[in-house]
Amino acid sequence: PSTSPRRCSPPPVPPACVDAMILRRILYGLTLVWVLLFHITNENYLAQFLLCLCVALPLLSLALSLPGMLGCRLELSSLPPALERGADGRWQASIKTPNGLPLSRLTIHLRCKNLLNGQRDHRRLVLSGVARRRPVELTVSTDHCGLLELQVDRARVYDYLGLFSLRVARPQPARMLCRPIPVPVELPTLPEAQGARPSPVSAARSGPGEDYELREYRPGDPMRSVHWKLSSKWDQLIVRERADTVTPLPLLSADRFGPPEELDKLLDNLTGMSRALLGVQRPHAVLWLDAGGEPQLHSIADEREYAECLLA
Repeated sequence: PSTSPRRCSPPPVPPACVDAMILRRILYGLTLVWVLLFHITNENYLAQFLLCLCVALPLLSLALSLPGMLGCRLELSSLPPALERGADGRWQASIKTPNGLPLSRLTIHLRCKNLLNGQRDHRRLVLSGVARRRPVELTVSTDHCGLLELQVDRARVYDYLGLFSLRVARPQPARMLCRPIPVPVELPTLPEAQGARPSPVSAARSGPGEDYELREYRPGDPMRSVHWKLSSKWDQLIVRERADTVTPLPLLSADRFGPPEELDKLLDNLTGMSRALLGVQRPHAVLWLDAGGEPQLHSIADEREYAECLLA
């Protein structure tokens, strides 16, 4: 079995690859015409045998290839799922066939896209003699930060003679996170009074504390929050609601638009500052505008929230 990964830009695709099945059909048509002429001019057993063989061979090839063609499945994965910019990564395409049936030929059109900066890369795989669970590894470009996504545009599997083909179902896309390289930074002096974050909802549910507000009772309010003294005085139920407390929260704002090189520098500095704040156990938040112009705010207090923010 041999693999021949071919790197090409979006259309046009090499004509030799596109016309392979057409060329086989033309050759088969010419062979069939020659056999028919031979049968007409020679009335013997050899001419009849060649005619029957030429007619039955494509049907036999399709019958033998069809179980493997119908059961062919593709799977895409990334190795590893996350890495730093510039590190070595691999895409992996696995081909599964029922009961280990081999496939004569398989063509796969792949598209890799960086969801952060929009860069695209198109590839075409031509696989011959494919067996069950035979993984194919492809290199991946990690020159720029972002979330890389590999998906199959179209895939076709051919019978043993290459005269017939079927479309293969597209698998789930594979993703790889190309992380920035944090730049060592020196934290500036952070004013303790600037920036705020409301207290978590769970704290409000635990009951009123020293700071609370008064309001009328609403169905569903816990009875322990009722201020009985004021309720008896005002002749209606009054509840105490915990007031939101604030804690210092530095805010890092980022502009995610620009060339890939500028985005790499921006993310290097942003993650460097975020890592430095986490190093001194200082919660903070990151604010940016998404592709639609909507503001996105993510709070970061630990490694898990840092990873979620970086992925977003």
